[in-house]
Amino acid sequence: MSDQHNIFISHRHEDDALVGDLKKMLAGSGAVIRDSSITSETPNNAKSPDYIRTLLADQIRWAGKIIVIISPDTKNHEWVDWEIEYARKFPDKRIVGVWAPGTTHDDMPEPLEDYANAVVNWDAQAIIDALDGKDNWTEPSGAPAPVQSIPRAAC
Repeated sequence: MSDQHNIFISHRHEDDALVGDLKKMLAGSGAVIRDSSITSETPNNAKSPDYIRTLLADQIRWAGKIIVIISPDTKNHEWVDWEIEYARKFPDKRIVGVWAPGTTHDDMPEPLEDYANAVVNWDAQAIIDALDGKDNWTEPSGAPAPVQSIPRAAC
């Protein structure tokens, strides 16, 4: 059995179903996932952007690892960008991008390309390996991609 992972899954709310699919896929491969993500199943009902940032910051600080689901239009989602930028302030947090089925390289948010430890295709073992510390970079198809250098600075 894999180690337990405390994660925050950054995603567009339109992709809530992918969060559930991802967690089921990982659990089916033996990963023990504790997730602090905010979804329609665990809504925050907040309206104030400052309060939303406070809630998200608490969830991200709790998580040891951040998964960013890359789907069409993820690159245009300001909250996903904010979550990545916030998580990068903690050098000990792994940031792992996961290509959702049907995505292209053009869907990647710029902050993820700048700060991810790994970006992998929609494959349980590849995701678990990335969570466990393997700095693997793939294209959405699963083909190898160059590993990116990640500048991190503690604030």
